[in-house]
Amino acid sequence: MNEIKLLIAFAVFSLGLPCFAAVGSGDFSILKVEATDTFFTLYPTSGSVQNDGCEDGSKVVFWRTDFPTGYDSALSIALAAHMGNRKVSMWLDSCKVGPWGKRLPIPRSIVVIGN
Repeated sequence: MNEIKLLIAFAVFSLGLPCFAAVGSGDFSILKVEATDTFFTLYPTSGSVQNDGCEDGSKVVFWRTDFPTGYDSALSIALAAHMGNRKVSMWLDSCKVGPWGKRLPIPRSIVVIGN
């Protein structure tokens, strides 16, 4: 349980970027996490997340370039939530063309939801 609290603290302090027109993703469980050297992708079990009017809400991509100092922490938080069968939520701000050619929501934070 202390590890979860530590991961939440990392999310708040490492990834807490200003969000001006951000929208909440809603709470969702992670179906799978796909990681590469330049980004990782979260796939929700629900099929899609609430997003900022982007073309594709079926996945959320965390780009290393968007989180130069918090990428590893965000990936660790996502993996801990997935392995601990916990829901997550995040702030999404605008859209960005993803690796699959569609505009995807840009995450600005990730938070593990407790029981």
